[in-house]
Amino acid sequence: MILTGSEIERERTNGRITIEPFTPEQVNPNSYNFRLGKTLRTYQDMPLDARRTNDFEEIEIPDDGYVLEPGRLYLAHTIEVLGSEHYAPTFAARSSVARLGLFINLSASLGDIGYTGQWTLQLYTMNRVRVYPGINIGQMMWWRPQGEIVLYDGKYQGSVGPRSSDIHVDFDKQFARQRFPGLGASFDANEVGPKFAQLAVSSHDFRVPAAFCVPAGEFTDALTAEQNAALADAFSDLKATVGAFFTDSVAKIQKIGAEIRVPEQARKLLAARLNEMFPGAEGEEAELAVRSSGLDEDTEGSSLAGIHQTVLGVRGVDAVVEAVEQCWRSYYEAPAVAARIRAGHFSPVPRLAVIVQRLVRPTLAGVAFTGLDGDDGRVSVEYVEGLADELVAGVAVPRRTDSDALAAAPEDAGAEHGALVEVVDLARRLRESRGHDVDVEWAADADGVHLVQVRPLTASREVSHRSVAPVTEAYRLYGDTLPADFTLGAVAAVYSGYSAKRGPAHRLAHTHGVSTGAGWVLRFNGLGLHGAEGAAALRDTLSGGTDECVLDFGETLRQIVVPKEEVPRQLAVTTGVAADGTSLHTVIVRDFIRGELGVISRRAGGGGLVVEYTDEGLMALNRGTAGGEAIVVKDVAAGFDEASNVTWPDGGEVLRPHLDELARFTAAMHAVHGPVTLEWVFDRGTLYFVDYSVLGGDDTVTVAHGEVCISPGTARGPLLRLDDDVLLRRLSIGPAVSIDKSQDVTEHEGLARILDLVTSYDEKPVISAARPYAVLSVLIDHVAGFVFDQGSALGHLAILLREAGVPAVTAAGIEGAEAVISDGTVATTGRKGERA
Repeated sequence: MILTGSEIERERTNGRITIEPFTPEQVNPNSYNFRLGKTLRTYQDMPLDARRTNDFEEIEIPDDGYVLEPGRLYLAHTIEVLGSEHYAPTFAARSSVARLGLFINLSASLGDIGYTGQWTLQLYTMNRVRVYPGINIGQMMWWRPQGEIVLYDGKYQGSVGPRSSDIHVDFDKQFARQRFPGLGASFDANEVGPKFAQLAVSSHDFRVPAAFCVPAGEFTDALTAEQNAALADAFSDLKATVGAFFTDSVAKIQKIGAEIRVPEQARKLLAARLNEMFPGAEGEEAELAVRSSGLDEDTEGSSLAGIHQTVLGVRGVDAVVEAVEQCWRSYYEAPAVAARIRAGHFSPVPRLAVIVQRLVRPTLAGVAFTGLDGDDGRVSVEYVEGLADELVAGVAVPRRTDSDALAAAPEDAGAEHGALVEVVDLARRLRESRGHDVDVEWAADADGVHLVQVRPLTASREVSHRSVAPVTEAYRLYGDTLPADFTLGAVAAVYSGYSAKRGPAHRLAHTHGVSTGAGWVLRFNGLGLHGAEGAAALRDTLSGGTDECVLDFGETLRQIVVPKEEVPRQLAVTTGVAADGTSLHTVIVRDFIRGELGVISRRAGGGGLVVEYTDEGLMALNRGTAGGEAIVVKDVAAGFDEASNVTWPDGGEVLRPHLDELARFTAAMHAVHGPVTLEWVFDRGTLYFVDYSVLGGDDTVTVAHGEVCISPGTARGPLLRLDDDVLLRRLSIGPAVSIDKSQDVTEHEGLARILDLVTSYDEKPVISAARPYAVLSVLIDHVAGFVFDQGSALGHLAILLREAGVPAVTAAGIEGAEAVISDGTVATTGRKGERA
């Protein structure tokens, strides 16, 4: 609604509009005529630069006028000081001036409520025009605003004379606003994370401390090409080896993360944003909180709570930058990497934003939950005095109340009661607006209750798995029944596999007098793991038997072999539990018997027995990273003393006293499960049963001329030698590939390269390799056959080859362009074939 001339006069008289000097005759029906001041400015050097101050010269308009030249910009000013804190001003040229072809505002005719000063005009003419100081050049209008008024407090406030463009003053600020959006800005929720997005939505209706976000894209852009490549390689390796080399891989990842820095340009814009959002930030007057905002945190299905960094009490630009870098580094620390791996996320691309927020120094702070016990109307509140970071981290012991207790309290219960009632109201309103139960973090100071964070109740249920008492409790993996309230978490599937499969086998072994390694399901928190009593209990549990053990944290983070004395440290590193942590974690721990020999046994046709062994260990034999020697018994019923019945390689005599045990238990397992291979470790005179695999069909092992054939059949094709034994060995050690359950590991760059080469042949090639590496199973559908320098007929790949009907044979030193395999023999033709 525009003000009429009479209303302009009235409001000037009332002090709500400024016009100085004021002449009543200058008042129009709905505007006020203003006059041209005597000073002009013109820019000197071209091109003009929006990032710096541009040089200019000033011209004083003489009394006999000054001629404006077409095609040139002149900055002029009004004689009058004009403005209002109550109305929105606009201005335009007087029509008589416009008829001369003179523009007085090229693109900036709207003023801000609250600006008061001489107005700068942008004069541009179509014709040569003479102007004079004091002529009526334009007219100002005032409009009645609707909504809350925020007064102008910008760089041009109080201008006197023409002002050159100060766009450079706001240049960094403008770009910083775009790069680092505030709560009221538009943004991509996939870049700022649910935590910031929820705060932004809530800020319209609730008291949320001022904040802006450093989106995840800034983190991504901070990585160099070399860092990206190194991270991609490390995470690809983690996926392909299912965490078997977790410690080594994470050490590399952490080293890369520690070198990530906020780029210089982003740092400059971050400083501009801080100074705009939090006046005094540069001078360290503003106290801030810098919080991680993971893109996968606080969703309805997951929280990933507590694995990323939060830094409180940050003062100054340098400290904020360092805090942002701390948050970034935490994304590549062992606990965060382990949490993502357990969730099946192996991408190296950082999915972490950072929130920079005014820190509330509260008298009370805490969390509130709706629907915690299935009661839609009840709000549960936990709180402490001061900051709630220790409460959220599970360290502090909170005071507790709920909406029912607060409602029953007397009305004069005090300031604390009033703040808690406000918290209950906040939680209920958030639940109503979200349409689901919520977990709310809040802080109360003299201004009232502030909303710090809101997320679905899923996250609070995870947080509820805590104990304020130290916990280090262990249950036997194969013998104990877990308590009804025991939460397995990420190890649930692993535990089910062990208890359902190995449990009965281990119990059967005990009835046959066969030794086995021990295993435990261990539950702990930081208080227990780091406490003297808990650490001693853990040492007692693991003592005896072997010096090493295997840790399983989940299906995608398994078989981490560590010395038993290193178990507490490894648990702390992988889970990130602090000495005062109360969150409960579960891990499966098994004896790792490295032993003198790794052994695999199975029944052979005609009542025989085949026993393969290697001094490189069971895993090497099983995974095909070592060649094995074979003891072949033609007929178990005929005994083991006749040379014609038993083939004894050099070094196999150490197993002679155990052949009966091997034969008896192999037969017992065969009777229960059908065709099986049994895995053993021989250590200091004792043979330990470890695991078994059920075979598909009969899977008969063919014995010819005293040698074990890997897989029978006939094949022909070009010979391709695979020489990258380091890669094939590493990828075969992890449990990703097995005869029971395999996952796709072809995304690994090295393996993908081999697969591309193999599939590039016009006809399926015969692969030559040093060992029957388990990971070569990914090639089964693409090759005609395999030739190995050394090989096991009972390892994982051999079993898979026989099931798939792919011929394979052991024959060292094979070279040629083409190979022909025929039931345990191989012949080649032509010159040396291709190598990869």
